Amino acid sequence: MRLSLAAALALPLAAANALQIIGPSETNYWVQNTSNTITWQFSQGDPNPISINVVNANNATLNGVFAIAPFVNVSQQTFTVTNVTLRAGDGYQVQFVNASNTTQIFANSSTFSVKPAGTAPAPPVSASASATSSGASASGTSASSSANSSSPTATGAAHNSALSLSTSEGVFGVIAACGIASLSALLL
Repeated sequence: MRLSLAAALALPLAAANALQIIGPSETNYWVQNTSNTITWQFSQGDPNPISINVVNANNATLNGVFAIAPFVNVSQQTFTVTNVTLRAGDGYQVQFVNASNTTQIFANSSTFSVKPAGTAPAPPVSASASATSSGASASGTSASSSANSSSPTATGAAHNSALSLSTSEGVFGVIAACGIASLSALLL
């Protein structure tokens, strides 16, 4: 009974999330040792702020989670990663995660490649572009992650460490925290 109640509380949280990562994508790759941009679409009521990570299922390419930036305001709709030091390869994904619980994933980009330094940059993608063509997805699922000791140099547009919530976002945050706390208590 308790588990079904916790699942019922968590379901609206997953359904309410409309974050969609537009770029990078299969056609919007990154280039090593240059600035590369992450773009996304959001709706009012989406989780805010979020943390941005990069992952790759191939542990030989990237072993663990690569933290890009904590506490990014989703209304920015873009974030520039400077001096990308990831290995050239395929299968990378950008993840938007809960800033307070990085195992809670809000959105995943489609897979993309990191090209060697000197490769011509991919054409830019704007936040107003259609997310459906990029294969981006929103998710309310969670996954475990391991911390990576590397920390990239990243710069955001503004207010990356500021925590500003409107009334509706504050209420959503309280509901999310209660749901997560209830689920955690059940699992312990």
